[in-house]
Amino acid sequence: MNGGRRATSALDETRRQIAFEMRNVTGAVALVASGGATRVTVAGLRFGEQVVAQLQAEAAAEGIRLEPVYWDDDAGCDVIARKIDDA
Repeated sequence: MNGGRRATSALDETRRQIAFEMRNVTGAVALVASGGATRVTVAGLRFGEQVVAQLQAEAAAEGIRLEPVYWDDDAGCDVIARKIDDA
């Protein structure tokens, strides 16, 4: 029974991490779209590839391109948000 709690806890932690990373990338898109920055890099994302897949269309509608920068160890990526005109 305790193993089920650990699995649920790990799943909850994964969900929290993905939500956190989504908020960070969404914030980067908003900052660039507002003109507050020309480019923003969100670093250290464990689920960056999934986040980019979820947010790419929304970002493009704002005129922003999301570019994943994959790590050598394949453990995650950084994401660059920049205006499509500047890419």
